[in-house]
Amino acid sequence: MVACQIFYFFVFWLNYSTALEYIELNCNFTKYILNYFKHNEKYLLKLEEDKTNISINDLKMYGKSIQSHGEIVIAMLEALRSEDKVNYPFELMDVNLYLNNVSGSVEMSYINKSGKFDQLNGKLNLLEGFLMIHKAMVKRIENFMNTICSYVSFDEVFTNCPDFNEKKDYRIQFLPGVVEKLKNRLTNNDLRLKDERLILNNSEIFKLFELALENDSRWDFHPKNLLYYDLMMGQQKFDERNLMSGVQYRKLPEVKDHRAVNVMDYFKFAPLQYQCPDGSFLTLFDVFRYMKYNFDSKQLQGFQELVLASTIRPVLLLVRMYALFLRKFNLFFKSNKNKTNRKNLNEIRDNMSNIGAIIITQIEDFNNLNLFKIIPKTYLDNLCRAMRNIFKRKHSQPYVVMVDNIMKYTKDFFDKNKLNKYIGIIVDINITDDNVDKFYNEFAQLVNVKSTYLTELEKYKASFNTVNKTRNINDFFFKQISNELFKSKSDILNRLCSQNIYTEIYNMESSESIDDKKTNINYLNAEDSSKLYFPLPKYMGDYILFI
Repeated sequence: MVACQIFYFFVFWLNYSTALEYIELNCNFTKYILNYFKHNEKYLLKLEEDKTNISINDLKMYGKSIQSHGEIVIAMLEALRSEDKVNYPFELMDVNLYLNNVSGSVEMSYINKSGKFDQLNGKLNLLEGFLMIHKAMVKRIENFMNTICSYVSFDEVFTNCPDFNEKKDYRIQFLPGVVEKLKNRLTNNDLRLKDERLILNNSEIFKLFELALENDSRWDFHPKNLLYYDLMMGQQKFDERNLMSGVQYRKLPEVKDHRAVNVMDYFKFAPLQYQCPDGSFLTLFDVFRYMKYNFDSKQLQGFQELVLASTIRPVLLLVRMYALFLRKFNLFFKSNKNKTNRKNLNEIRDNMSNIGAIIITQIEDFNNLNLFKIIPKTYLDNLCRAMRNIFKRKHSQPYVVMVDNIMKYTKDFFDKNKLNKYIGIIVDINITDDNVDKFYNEFAQLVNVKSTYLTELEKYKASFNTVNKTRNINDFFFKQISNELFKSKSDILNRLCSQNIYTEIYNMESSESIDDKKTNINYLNAEDSSKLYFPLPKYMGDYILFI
């Protein structure tokens, strides 16, 4: 008994000490970034002080300068890489999403409370954008420092962000040279900084940072990887700031004969449970369009879970269609008295058994892609087991009950992941002599389409694995943290329904803001959760990419 108590005490101590080390490292990195923001704040406030005389180039110089620490933040995230889902450096990830966003620019224009963008005052809107995001980032980091890091010991040698501006002149033209020295202090052996490097070499925090900086896997944390950018954009290259390219447009899949031309569109444009004023549903791609310049890492987690849920949606829709069609067909088969048609119905019944076996294989192949961790894989295994039970002649449950269980099992998945579960007209029709061949043939073709989908999905396996290595995504259903993604104000969701938010905002022919009464969003099963963290400004609602 005593030996057991000693063992459990040791395990507790080990877990506690490991967690404490992680927190200390996270807090030290975060404090350095806070000091870096405070360091740059002097130049930003100087720009605000001289705003009547500043130019667009002055502001762009500020933006490019603060991005000098983009790779430094990525290295910090690499050093903090953890399989423990509790340990997630939200504040550093916020900064990463900001400094390294997919456009390569941190130039964000402020939108006033009326939702207007005054193109004539472009430089002032850009300045307000810098100020707004800077203040929000600093406040969020300070909140983290005050609540989590109050008992942490800091390595002042590392967290110090020295002022290399010897003249203490904080006009913007001096910032590029100053931040270059700050970056070189941590990243290379600049001889001008040899004294600083000598001091840093005694820092344990710095040694861990250096190891991460040399690890190529650090680029897993680039926002393009975290957002599945290449997957969502079909590996096409776009200039995010070129409005003429249509990259900011709301997109819908190309359809021919009621089917998506590109099978990956079944995933990319997975419809959600939120309906737009024109009757269409918000899609995964709409959320991606929002997430590209959303610097809230908690909403990023929700998006990542939504992506994983959307990958399996086409397969589960096929399962639902199969179960429903099989139930309706069997009822029709039993009641059919036309012996001349019996041979054809027997053939369809036999083929449906073969198709069921194919679908089970597809689910198993999907599971073998290893896109998911334990809980999702178990879900898919259970689904295969439920499908097999249908074909067993002897079973404790009636056939209809087994089909109903599959429908409920998959319905829960769609409901909890905010995905639309509609599976087509098979829900509404009754099978007759006139349509049984038609619906069977259409269904058989869909099974082949899903096989092609899995083949195409496998080509992007590396993209999924990269994200899976950056955090522990072990759940299959949305948790409270993920619901933050859909807790945005209604005007954000309204923006997502817009065909091109940038064209609307930059259209100077009308200074009217978006009419919320005309673009009222319809909420289906939307849940609410308490705000447990300091909110950041919202893309498309408070700011947009400066064009």
